[in-house]
Amino acid sequence: MVLFYAVLILFFPVLISCYVLVYRLVVKKALNKYIIPKLSENDLKFMEYRWPGLLSTGKFKDDTFQLTVMNKYGQASNSLYADIVYYTPEGQTKRVTARIDTFLFFIDKVSYSGEF
Repeated sequence: MVLFYAVLILFFPVLISCYVLVYRLVVKKALNKYIIPKLSENDLKFMEYRWPGLLSTGKFKDDTFQLTVMNKYGQASNSLYADIVYYTPEGQTKRVTARIDTFLFFIDKVSYSGEF
């Protein structure tokens, strides 16, 4: 029984660490490939990204919580959210939430909660 609790105590930190690592890798890839070029073409400067929270969808109004990672077509998919903070040409700081739809580690689509 002690072995069970020891494995259980070690399992959750490893699982959380893996999720954080995957989140950072996918968001960095989305930033470099999709988000920063979109900001650049609108004459905006990327400042930073922030994690909106564990169950938060940022400025997207998705109030439904889904425990599954399968979409309606039976493929494994996941949506990650990142708050993107950027500068306007006037020097204002603004924020928009990016939803990054992934299939395993590949990015399918990046959508935004508002316009740039």
